[in-house]
Amino acid sequence: MSKNIIILMKVLQIMEKISEGNNIIFYNKSVFDCYNKLKDDYICIYFNEPTPVKVRLIKIINELSDENKLSLNRLTIDELKEILVKELEYERLVITFNHFERLTKRTVQVYQYLNTLKNIQFICSFSQDFKPEIYPFFKRFELVNQKEYEEKGVKNEINVTYALYIILSIYCFFIYLKSVLSIYSIFTVIGGVWIALIIFRTLVFIGGRL
Repeated sequence: MSKNIIILMKVLQIMEKISEGNNIIFYNKSVFDCYNKLKDDYICIYFNEPTPVKVRLIKIINELSDENKLSLNRLTIDELKEILVKELEYERLVITFNHFERLTKRTVQVYQYLNTLKNIQFICSFSQDFKPEIYPFFKRFELVNQKEYEEKGVKNEINVTYALYIILSIYCFFIYLKSVLSIYSIFTVIGGVWIALIIFRTLVFIGGRL
């Protein structure tokens, strides 16, 4: 199967999700390509990042309107939301942006409000952990490459965990050597290594992961 056919299949899947009213989010991917492929079929807006939210709302309104409204800067965020809804009417709007993790408590409230409208969907991406107050909005999204996200997360966690186990085991080994009176005995070294190995295996067996 050629690369172009694979890309086409993904676009068709995304369009299907949009038609169902679902939000889509990617891990560690730019959504600019999605924007380029969808902008001919939908009213589609792209931001590299979602803040500042007032500037983003003004951009959306200007895209929806035939004329640039220079006076929009004077309006409040709530007033801008009202204008956006009025300008959009019943047309479908797809808002795409990267860096989902940069949402703040204030900005996420604005985007959550827009998402309550049935004709506004989001396609986003994230590459880092985000604040707890953003998680309720994240739950409204379908993570497309979830397997990739889980594999990377588990891999990093295992690497850190085993490194910590090794450090703890070595530390206990030196404590044991220091506490033994007869430092010349070969059994001291053997005993220390044996204890370190037992501690390491016990941590792996019981702890699994921290």
